[in-house]
Amino acid sequence: MKWVGSIFLIFLLNFTESRTPHRNEYGIASILDSYQCTAEINLTDLATIFFAQFIQEATYMEVSKMVKDVLTAIEKPAGEEQSAGCLENQLPAFLEEMCHEKEILEKYGLSDCCSQSEEERHSCFLAHKKPTPTSMQLFQVPEPVVSCEAYEEDRETFMNKYIYEIARRHPFLYAPTILLLAARYDKIIPSCCKVENAVECFQTKGASITKELRENSLFNQHACAVMKNFGLQTFQAITITKLSQKFTKVNFTEIRKLVLDVAHVHEHCCRGDVVDCLQDGEKIISYICSQQDTLSNKIAECCKLTTLERGHCVINAENDEKPEGLSPNLNRFLGDKDFNQFSSEEKNIFLASYVHEYSRRHPQLAVSIILRVAEGYQELLEKCFQTENPLECQDKREEELQKYIQESQALAKQSCGLFRKLGEYYLQNVFLIAYTKKAPQLTSSELVAITRKMAATAATCCQLSEDELLACGEGAADIIIGHLCIRHDTTPVNPGVGQCCTSSYANRRPCFGSLVVDETYVPPAFSGDKFIFHKDLCQTEGLALHTMIQEFLINLVKQKPQITEEQLGAVTADFAGMLEKCCQGQEQEVCLAEEGQQLISKSRAALGV
Repeated sequence: MKWVGSIFLIFLLNFTESRTPHRNEYGIASILDSYQCTAEINLTDLATIFFAQFIQEATYMEVSKMVKDVLTAIEKPAGEEQSAGCLENQLPAFLEEMCHEKEILEKYGLSDCCSQSEEERHSCFLAHKKPTPTSMQLFQVPEPVVSCEAYEEDRETFMNKYIYEIARRHPFLYAPTILLLAARYDKIIPSCCKVENAVECFQTKGASITKELRENSLFNQHACAVMKNFGLQTFQAITITKLSQKFTKVNFTEIRKLVLDVAHVHEHCCRGDVVDCLQDGEKIISYICSQQDTLSNKIAECCKLTTLERGHCVINAENDEKPEGLSPNLNRFLGDKDFNQFSSEEKNIFLASYVHEYSRRHPQLAVSIILRVAEGYQELLEKCFQTENPLECQDKREEELQKYIQESQALAKQSCGLFRKLGEYYLQNVFLIAYTKKAPQLTSSELVAITRKMAATAATCCQLSEDELLACGEGAADIIIGHLCIRHDTTPVNPGVGQCCTSSYANRRPCFGSLVVDETYVPPAFSGDKFIFHKDLCQTEGLALHTMIQEFLINLVKQKPQITEEQLGAVTADFAGMLEKCCQGQEQEVCLAEEGQQLISKSRAALGV
């Protein structure tokens, strides 16, 4: 997308270089300069989050030592005044403390970072963050008896250990979210410890916390990856779309101010700057709540909540209704002005205002669709103002912008049609075959996990109204594809995936849709070991059986990515026949060995592998 890369650059001058009060060249004051911090800040928990996320394999004792040392270092000297609890720019102190602990860094392979300059040192530590360290097991809350006793004896330490365990397993999860979910967990412990069936109580009440933890971790990692790979300006283009959809009555000037600060807070959070992430986020929410009468009528209840809760509530609040009298379309939005005569800055401001106006008229559309429309609109203007009659050209071609919405609607209709016809499992198999062809370099478990999420998305979104369907499907696809791109960043998949992941944020989903078969992939030599069938195929049920069958499909497609639907249909029919025959007999293992060999021989001959 041409304009996204620079659209907000003019709004950012000098901002990211300094935390001192500022105004940019358009006189837009930052909310962050005018709102005070809350005094309700637990530095021990914040420091625990920081060290646990950056040195994920460190023990609780090691993290606690670093927390104690850094708090001593940044403790406010007696008599020094600080604005309402604000602790700005503490990141260097945290980084310095890590580098002070040479033995710990050496133990976990991070010591090389400290030989670099401050900014490079920070980037080095960030690069070592791993979504799920292989050496770390899933966190299990201790048995209720043990938990309840430990909580009662020392609630503060118990909750700090919980924060440590969550933070080290979710290194990209924003600090305010960790504190919020920890606070919710803190509330359920006393009630669950009093009931007879404490295990069931913890499982039931803790399920929603676990779900939010997993979802928010994915969202935060995705947001940070978008910012890293496409730049802060692209992230701001996304933000202006979301805020304009949520606060539909707000003018462009106010939205522009919010965008400047919201994106800056995300930047702090993605950098692991836990203090500024929390404090600056609270400032923005305080400002939004103070202006709720003019911003939105959907957030009144949110603003009555605790400091931690209201931010989460505002973010997830419904979009405001479209204001009365808003024209249904933006035909001739530019008027008779010559777009090609605009300066670069004027083009950026105009296109930003177009996104704002389009978004508030279409709060039901996914962000990526709106950004595709904006890109199309820019191309339209550039071409029309090279013609003899630009206005007539605009009138004819503005209708073409509907193609971006229609393409998404057609895809949603197709996916939901398949879902209703096939069901979730068989729809997953359709996705599985397609993505094995697109990215055969992925492991079986990766392909199964990705396509299971795709099928689950269809199961959820296809139940919604037509207005809600597009945003649901496109939004979920953006997250799923985004995490595939994060995987590609770590270990490159193939050139096609790389092109889709890096060329355009707005067009990532259509780009993946256009991929068919990776022509660079060379199938491995045939190995019979991947096609040996055992009696557990007959004895397994549900998800485990489905996964076994899917692994067979993956291995088959990886052997010949150009396999046709007819060939695949014939092989799967033979496979189903083999199961039906062998699973009804007594000698299942012998039958599967014999019939399996015949199946593979027949399939190899048909496929030419």
